[in-house]
Amino acid sequence: MGMNFTNPHFAEPQWLWLAVLGPAALFALQRYSAWARRRQLARLAHPQVLERLTASHSPTRRAAKEALLLLALGGLGLTLARPQWGQTSEAGQALGKDTVFLLDCSRSMLAADIAPNRLERAKLAILDYVQRVGRGRVGVVAFAGQAFLQCPLTYDYTAFGEALMSIDEKTIPIPGTDIGRALDEAFRAAEKGERQKLLVLVTDGEDLEKGGVKAAEKLAQQGVVAFTVGVGTPAGSEIQVLNEQGRLELLRDARGEVVRSRLDEPTLQAIAQATQGAYYPLGPLGEGLTRVRLAAENLKPALGAGPARKLGIDRFHFPLALVLMLLVAESLMGTRRRSRPLHQAGASLWFAAAALAALAGTGTQAAAAEWSGNAEPREIYNAGTQQLEQGKLREAEQLLESALARQAEALQPHALYNLGHVRFRQGLEELKKGPAAKPTRQRGTAIAESGQGAVQTAADALETKDLQRMVNAYLLGRGVRKELNAAIKAVRQATQAYGGALNRWQRASGDFKSACELNPKDAAARENAGIVDQNIARLVDSLRELQQMAGMLGNMKQELGDKMKQLKGQIPAENMPPGAAGEEEEEGDPSPKDLEGREEGPTKEGKEMKLSPEQASWLLEAFRLDKERRLPMGEGSQGQPRDRNRPTW
Repeated sequence: MGMNFTNPHFAEPQWLWLAVLGPAALFALQRYSAWARRRQLARLAHPQVLERLTASHSPTRRAAKEALLLLALGGLGLTLARPQWGQTSEAGQALGKDTVFLLDCSRSMLAADIAPNRLERAKLAILDYVQRVGRGRVGVVAFAGQAFLQCPLTYDYTAFGEALMSIDEKTIPIPGTDIGRALDEAFRAAEKGERQKLLVLVTDGEDLEKGGVKAAEKLAQQGVVAFTVGVGTPAGSEIQVLNEQGRLELLRDARGEVVRSRLDEPTLQAIAQATQGAYYPLGPLGEGLTRVRLAAENLKPALGAGPARKLGIDRFHFPLALVLMLLVAESLMGTRRRSRPLHQAGASLWFAAAALAALAGTGTQAAAAEWSGNAEPREIYNAGTQQLEQGKLREAEQLLESALARQAEALQPHALYNLGHVRFRQGLEELKKGPAAKPTRQRGTAIAESGQGAVQTAADALETKDLQRMVNAYLLGRGVRKELNAAIKAVRQATQAYGGALNRWQRASGDFKSACELNPKDAAARENAGIVDQNIARLVDSLRELQQMAGMLGNMKQELGDKMKQLKGQIPAENMPPGAAGEEEEEGDPSPKDLEGREEGPTKEGKEMKLSPEQASWLLEAFRLDKERRLPMGEGSQGQPRDRNRPTW
């Protein structure tokens, strides 16, 4: 038996706009993306270089991927529109009524003219109503000066009962009685569909806002039937409420008179008549809701089987399956050609060899020389930027300096900016070669205190002339002196590392400032220059503290050495500790012969180098900075911004 194609249509035709406008919008977005991609690539490298770099890219495959996405989006719109063809019959189902109870929980419902009070008697009567009907969905809206859906429509009568019994005079904190708002809230709670909608208003009828009748007339136009149940007696009763002390007292108005609540039957009768319903008093035993139940069962159309309907058969799974296949195909399709064109081999092989030599870090100087001799400035700049991204800072520095040497005016600000990043990161690497300044200072301070104690111990021993005390003081001094040597060595290593970082960061600041000079609109370069200057200021502070620590440790070592010489002169040779002979020049102390031929200033190879007059002057000025320091980063041979009319490397 074949498929029935009768009566083709869409169950949700409003989604067809997605099948038409969606692909059109996506196509426009794809065109814009292609334009932006070409523009960015044009800024990256020369067109001839781009042609070699993108030789493996297939425009046809990219176009095919984009077409698959367009078709998938169109198919998604068709799926959401729910295409249907063929027909099926559905027998009418037994439709129960949707009943929403509107329960007044204002303080007037605390009146005791019906035992135990109006609110409790109304809740018990509603529970009895639901248990006797036993079919259809029920919900409850609690209202006073405001209305709130306490329980949505449900078949779970247990949950309904729990929600109903939890209602009290504190459920709605806004005082008053607004029946009109309660009717609107109950109508919104009733779902729009083929089921009958029945509202049962249970209240004492004191509509303080006077909007109940108007709201009922509007609901009548929507086919809603409302029954009203009056709670209380026309004679009324006083209202008892709990005071702050937890005791019952009569409710009084602003003038101090006792409030008496009376049943307002005319208002409830008008509401019921407006919706073709009926009004019944609740009564002392809740018999009013029993009469509502009997009247509701006689409403037309009566509860029972509805007429049979002819429905279309959903076929949305066909376009949905097509969408899934298109998305899978798009994700599996690449954008590269299957093989490299042979006619590009000559130039591309040279380019690939030069790039691999630069990026792999093998033969760095030879590769840089080849770039400098043969490649375009933009190619050299791009290779240097790639080296920076890979963390190869020395190679990146050489290539970027080579790009600057080409005097390509458009590239100079960018090359200087990246060169500043290279040298700042090189400074960070220099800092890692030595110990941190703060722990080194803390260690030096602790050892200096130990040295001071050893000096004092030696002085006390010399004063008493006690042989054992002098021997002990000598042994203590020898141990402290070893610690002093280790601390001085750590301070030297930290000073060497911080000095190397200072040199790198000084050049980085100059690079960023030169980039600002060439391109005043480069806010990022200006901000980076300020950040580098701040780091230099902190580094100079650390260097000054390390210098002070080195001087203090040196003085302490000298003072301790003098005391140990005095102790050695007072202790007889036969009582000297082992290893004391020749101890004045310990390992780690440079002898005069070792210092011959050396100049001042540490280098990273461990040798010593001579500071230039400019560097020595700069360091002396840096050590004199106060809280209002201004670093001379724009002065001298290292920090002066480059002139556009001379080389910028």
